[in-house]
Amino acid sequence: MAIEWESSDYQDALRELNRELEQNPDRLDAYYARSELYYSVEDYDAGIKDLNTILKLNSQDTLAYMYRGYGYGQLRNYSLAIDDYNNALSLSPNYSKAYFNRGTAYHQLEQYQQAIADFDAAIRLDPNYSSAYYNRGIAHNQLGRYQQAIADYTEVICLQPKDEAAYYNRGNTYNKARQYPEALADYNQAIALQPNDLEAYYNRANVYHKTQVYPQAIADYSHIIRANPRHAPTYYNRGTTYLATQDFSRAIADFTKAINLNPQYAEAYYNRAVASNKLGEYQKAIADHQRAIKLKANYAEAYGNLGLVYQTMGNKRQAIKHLQQAAILFKQQNNQALCQYVEDKLLSLRSK
Repeated sequence: MAIEWESSDYQDALRELNRELEQNPDRLDAYYARSELYYSVEDYDAGIKDLNTILKLNSQDTLAYMYRGYGYGQLRNYSLAIDDYNNALSLSPNYSKAYFNRGTAYHQLEQYQQAIADFDAAIRLDPNYSSAYYNRGIAHNQLGRYQQAIADYTEVICLQPKDEAAYYNRGNTYNKARQYPEALADYNQAIALQPNDLEAYYNRANVYHKTQVYPQAIADYSHIIRANPRHAPTYYNRGTTYLATQDFSRAIADFTKAINLNPQYAEAYYNRAVASNKLGEYQKAIADHQRAIKLKANYAEAYGNLGLVYQTMGNKRQAIKHLQQAAILFKQQNNQALCQYVEDKLLSLRSK
């Protein structure tokens, strides 16, 4: 029978359980109750100690292995957690929750194939196990198996049509698979279910940008900025959208805001340089390219664009110097297309 105590206060409950165990040191239910109490305040070591005692008294207690495995997982000792789930499954081979928990531990160890195998087993035992579909989808994503991940998130949505996270994650997977209309539909649904999900707005804006639907991208980035005016990547991304629409002054303003929030933002300096160059503000462009290179020494694009700025200004020596460095870096980075582009520019410059 369950232990009852007069007060819900943690210390009162603990004192009562301690007193009960002093009088009856073999009461398994009291050890269970005390371990649960310890877990409730995240004192997993103490909870595990009580579960150890239970298993000494009864080495065939499946639930004790399960709860101890959970505690080890919370302590990030996933190998010991897996050992406990193995023991639970040896005692109860059809225990779907044990497969699920073991799969989750394997996932934390980045052993995705083993995780998927366990989620498979959990689903075979319980075809309506939505969490197993969800976690299997995440594992498939980690392995780049986007269509399998999409199928799993779809199963979750069939079982739980109002699961905002499933729509959001399926949208992310469609995005990775470059299925942009489907990604947008899922982000729309996620936002409808959870209007305060700024990450869904952010990722939807990124898809709008990729598909050149720039006004909607700007609207979503602006919505995020109103809610969180200190998120540098949103200013940066809105700046790149303004850059794509040739609204260079607004682009510069957003890149400047991103830099103010994160002075180490090399990409923001680079893109601000690009915008300044478009406005003919060459000295500003040179300064920002140099700042980007200082922050990111292998920034091939910054070297290349800096060389082009110098070319525009008629400084052939500096143009060749920076384009040569860009060519070296692009080659090192196996970017053959840009390497060839820069080498063609160099050839043209040297022939003049």
